[in-house]
Amino acid sequence: MKNFLLRPLILTPIIVGVVLVLSGLSLLSGQENEIYKPELLPDGQPNIQGIYISPAYLSLERWTDEEREEWGEKMIAVRGPNPGAYGTEWTEGNLREGSGRGEGYAVVDPPNGRVPWQPWALAKKTYIRDNPYDRKSFIDSRVRCLPAGTPRGTFSSSYNGWQVLQTPGHVIILYEHNHLYRVIPIDGSPHPGKDIQLWMGDSRGRWEGNTLVVDVKNLTDKTWVIGELGGEGMSAGSFHSPALHVVERFTIVDADTIDYEATIEDPNVFTQPWKIAFRVWQRAPPEYVLFEYACHEGNRSMDLTPLVSNTP
Repeated sequence: MKNFLLRPLILTPIIVGVVLVLSGLSLLSGQENEIYKPELLPDGQPNIQGIYISPAYLSLERWTDEEREEWGEKMIAVRGPNPGAYGTEWTEGNLREGSGRGEGYAVVDPPNGRVPWQPWALAKKTYIRDNPYDRKSFIDSRVRCLPAGTPRGTFSSSYNGWQVLQTPGHVIILYEHNHLYRVIPIDGSPHPGKDIQLWMGDSRGRWEGNTLVVDVKNLTDKTWVIGELGGEGMSAGSFHSPALHVVERFTIVDADTIDYEATIEDPNVFTQPWKIAFRVWQRAPPEYVLFEYACHEGNRSMDLTPLVSNTP
């Protein structure tokens, strides 16, 4: 009888403890799932206007140290030791997080962190990468003062600023690098005919909650889909066809931060759709301004480039 009467007394603190634990978990879950609510503009758009910088550089694909070393030796054979480029005063490393390089890799799907090339396309891309001065068309469009394309133009660069403007029915992105711009209608209007091909593509957007979804088509095949700064690197030469289709997702994390994700498909070049994702923008300090980018004025890079190449 005594044991029977004691059971409720023994179970009571256990039950109370379980209830407290579950309540705490529920509270934590609620905090984790709390969605930031941005200010809304008069037309109902979430307000993301302002000037932003890239929070960090990011490795593009998952390469081994051995692969990088082998490629580096090939490049020395092609153009001699790396002569370097601009000084660090242009990179604004003091504004970037930590050492300036983000963790992980831009390519998040497939899980191996590699672009899923068709065999013939991989062979072509590798040849361009390993022989970047073989012909003028192999040289990175950015090095030639031409637009980077989409999504490549969205990656961090040495010219670090972006400005976002919003008008009724449109989102406008101004790039400090190469003074590029994108005007993104969000009114449901269709893409132009496929014969229209643009350096940055034709963008059509819509808001899904806190995420700006941008559908990009009508791209010229003169750009790379991804590629390191300066036109040399393991992912250099990542060409595509005019069939390239990119779906971007700019997601508001908080008042100062925007994440980026893009799904990329081109049935002429890749074996499957693939995805990149990274933190794209951090709000710039109040005194930050975008500088004029005048790439062509007095630029002799293309004239001088053959001088550093051992390729006929």
